[in-house]
Amino acid sequence: MRRFESADPKARKRMVAVLHELLSLTMEKRMTAAQLEAFHLDYRLPARLLLCMIRHHGIFYITNKGAKSTVFLKEGYDGSNLIDKCPLLVFWDKFVALTGRREIDSCIGMPSQILHDSVT
Repeated sequence: MRRFESADPKARKRMVAVLHELLSLTMEKRMTAAQLEAFHLDYRLPARLLLCMIRHHGIFYITNKGAKSTVFLKEGYDGSNLIDKCPLLVFWDKFVALTGRREIDSCIGMPSQILHDSVT
């Protein structure tokens, strides 16, 4: 299995395209670094993936709040709000509002408002 060299411009372009597509397929347009690690072998991504993504800060947003790094697809958010929420997320928001509890973000284990405020 051939591993792409991260210094090669074609490899960087491919990595950005693969990650953009992968994040756009998720409901929340984000993934933790640990979740992205699961795709290293399948998509032949560079070993230092987060460092490669920092160069593309116009496309991705990386947060290190909490114990885990999380990668966001910037075009999926308008400020701190997810632009196109799937019906399951809309239902979850209504459920949390009815229970009167603060929403705990499953992605990194923090209240989601704190996380969403960091996206802006």
